[in-house]
Amino acid sequence: MQLRYLTAAALLAIVGVAAVQSVKPVSAASAALTSLDPDSDGTVDVTEAKNAGVKAFSKLDPDKDGTLDAKELTGRVDGAGLKTADPDTDGTLDQKEYEDLVVLRFKAADPDNDGTLDDKELATDAGKSFLLLVE
Repeated sequence: MQLRYLTAAALLAIVGVAAVQSVKPVSAASAALTSLDPDSDGTVDVTEAKNAGVKAFSKLDPDKDGTLDAKELTGRVDGAGLKTADPDTDGTLDQKEYEDLVVLRFKAADPDNDGTLDDKELATDAGKSFLLLVE
């Protein structure tokens, strides 16, 4: 009888350990990947990145003037980044300039040049910089 209780207790302990090991913490990158990956293939491709950039641009443009100024880009693009991404030097980014910046940061976050970003790449500094533009 006592052996049966010990066996049952041992099984419960093993199942408990297995259950704990199978639960993975959700990282910020994982949450971002889920929101940016409508086809659920576990990666973000450049088309998905551009689509997310369009949505982000719209949210960041509350005055709906079709451009983002330094104030609207606060926390996402610093002054030097704005200057670099603004070829017409008007001090703002239009939709095309913003999309170009999204693609530039996407490529920077894709060191293996496979055309996709996974959780590991999104967790890098370059990946986080990309996420600032599309979330």
